Amino acid sequence: MPRYKLIVLTTPLPGREAEYHDWYDNTHLPELVNAFGMEGAQRYALVARLTGSDTNPYLAIYDIESDDPAALLGAIGKGMASGDLTPSDAQDMATCYTALFTERGERVVPAG
Repeated sequence: MPRYKLIVLTTPLPGREAEYHDWYDNTHLPELVNAFGMEGAQRYALVARLTGSDTNPYLAIYDIESDDPAALLGAIGKGMASGDLTPSDAQDMATCYTALFTERGERVVPAG
């Protein structure tokens, strides 16, 4: 089955960081992973910006295996629109970046 990474870069609204992290870690990730059969998800905090101009300090990576990723993304969209997924207004949606990637080539590991 094809494997994908759903990549989401986000920023909390000023003064709402604690609320944003609580929602993302304890509500949003578990809802998405459990409701849509994802393999898992993990969040990361920016340590250093090397190139580019994206200002989002947080990254979430969702691990997905699916024969129909478009249907999965559609189901997530429907869940958001219907209120089945818990929304948060503590996230700056103007800066949010979301993209779906599929594997291209084999994973490179250290020789030896």
